Amino acid sequence: MKDKTSSSKSMQITVSAISQLVGATPVLPGESETIYHQGLVATVDELGAKTPLQIYLAEKIYECLWWMRRYENQKRATLIRAMASALDSNKLGGQVSKLEAWATDALHENRIDGEFNSLLQKHNLTLDSLNQKALANCRASLENLDQMIALKAKTLAGFQASYEVLVNRKVNAERMRLQNALMQRDLGAIENKVTDEQSNKPTKASG
Repeated sequence: MKDKTSSSKSMQITVSAISQLVGATPVLPGESETIYHQGLVATVDELGAKTPLQIYLAEKIYECLWWMRRYENQKRATLIRAMASALDSNKLGGQVSKLEAWATDALHENRIDGEFNSLLQKHNLTLDSLNQKALANCRASLENLDQMIALKAKTLAGFQASYEVLVNRKVNAERMRLQNALMQRDLGAIENKVTDEQSNKPTKASG
């Protein structure tokens, strides 16, 4: 119990330090701020970020992952909404009926009971055929979300590359210094060889 308490305090201290350096990224309504900050701290720890710039890039990396998760959740919600809408033959306009709201809740909770199966039979559908029908109806929306995920993945790769360059900057600088030293040594060896060859050439007798 004592270990859990100290761990919780350590987490709060770390989150506070990150918030002071980069500012807390606001979560959307319905999202857990605690889960967000726990994931942020875990990402910073995993990457071993220590300087303000390293922590900033680590935070941007996690932010990209969080947005990709949002889009994936949105894809699921979009498909479920389309499935529920297909089960309401009396749907009027863009309003959500009680039947559609009930079907949406049941699908979100994966509550496929006798009442839900009766609704499927009423529309001559199975879960597979309902899924296929919903996919066809919301294909454009899902493709747009996939494009947004791909864009975030590209942004993520850029932040990861920047972080690696930043972390390995000292290593790369030392490697370049060693390469330059080796190059100068090799050039010096070539110059000495040429000088020795020229000095060892027999002098031409004067006529």
